Amino acid sequence: MRYSITFAEDNYETLVRHLFLDANAERAAYLLCGVSRTADETRLLVREVHPVLVSDVVSASVNHMSINAASFMRAMKRADRLKMSFVFVHSHPTSFPEHSAQDDEEEVKLFRTAYLRIEGERAHASLVFSSPDRPRGRAWLRDGSKVEMDVVRVIGQRFRFFRRTSCCSNPPLFHRQVQAFGGGLQHELRSLRVGIVGAGGTGSAVAEQLIRLGVGHLYLFDGDTLEKSNVTRVYGSGVSDDGCAKVTILGNLAKKIGLGTEITTINRFITYRGAAEILRACDFLFGCTDDEWGRSILTRLAIYYLMPVFDMGVKISSANGIIESIHGRVTTLMPGSACLFCRGRINSDRISAEIMQASDPERAESLRKEGYLPELPGVAPAVITFTTALASSAVTELLHRLTGFMGKDRVSTEVLHLFEQSRVRTNNREPNLDCGICANREKGGRGDCEPFLDMTWRVE
Repeated sequence: MRYSITFAEDNYETLVRHLFLDANAERAAYLLCGVSRTADETRLLVREVHPVLVSDVVSASVNHMSINAASFMRAMKRADRLKMSFVFVHSHPTSFPEHSAQDDEEEVKLFRTAYLRIEGERAHASLVFSSPDRPRGRAWLRDGSKVEMDVVRVIGQRFRFFRRTSCCSNPPLFHRQVQAFGGGLQHELRSLRVGIVGAGGTGSAVAEQLIRLGVGHLYLFDGDTLEKSNVTRVYGSGVSDDGCAKVTILGNLAKKIGLGTEITTINRFITYRGAAEILRACDFLFGCTDDEWGRSILTRLAIYYLMPVFDMGVKISSANGIIESIHGRVTTLMPGSACLFCRGRINSDRISAEIMQASDPERAESLRKEGYLPELPGVAPAVITFTTALASSAVTELLHRLTGFMGKDRVSTEVLHLFEQSRVRTNNREPNLDCGICANREKGGRGDCEPFLDMTWRVE
């Protein structure tokens, strides 16, 4: 079992400002976290940062700190009441990046108390910071043993992954990419787990690019099979693949390319809970689905699991074979940014119509005729040049979030492509204050809950 912890960037900055306010004394804080448990990873999701108050510090120096017991008992009491995990954090001198022997001795007692005071099957942990960009973490288990954390994630204007170990040296095949971005990015790409929801025109183009960039593991989600008309825009496909699962085609493409990307294929739509839960294994996601139902799930996942989603859409308007407009967008969903509901990209009425259409098509048609359900769009125009351009834009957004190559001033969360005008625009919207998803602090980092994502799910 791997262990990790994920911060929204604002919480991380609040924490490190407190820890390094005084270079002459250790400082400490408590984190309260939601939890995500998958088959091979327990992921802590930071929801609250509580600095240890000066009045609760008994004594402190550059390499020592003693805290009043009432301080951590208050934090544990709150964690128990809110059903969260407890994490103890403190600073270390720059020359000592790991936990000390004294930490080992004191934390055994601290986390024995945490497991007694906080009910439920929770994971608790500790972090030490010898500098703002050098966190080290470990999970404390109920039996008193401890496991080093694999990675500390920070999600915001930049995506930062502080890993305990790095990948091996870069293969010569990636030499020209290393020339552009340096070896650090190539190591990071090899360590990433990326989900792609939808294996059609945009999804297959995203997959091809991520494979050739050297991403370590792709999770491919789509319940559709290929039709011959899809071959004009689905990468890796041919007319002989008619009737084959789209995710299988992309899995075969990865094998043919041969750069070592691991592939997990999920031949189901994420509107099924069993498929949607697998999304939690990823570091971030690309939303390449046309349906608003699926997009609503990705919107919630980005908030509940502090997991960035690059959501894409292309709309071609034409009449009698004459193009009127071609608009595309890449929207980055993550804590602190406006969700697809706030932006008007999806709405509850159309989602309800899609759910009704999938669960009871006859009743849906009846309600539609009576004017109680909106019409759903039919087969929309699609052209490979535009779906590929949008996929490239989304992958470029990822590279910027990892490297910052566009500069500090580039902080937009949506890129709009007006292809017929040869124009690109950007915007950066904050959540609407009355939004029940992205502006609801109870949702951010909530993690696993029942029902999953606080949603009602279709029958498997």
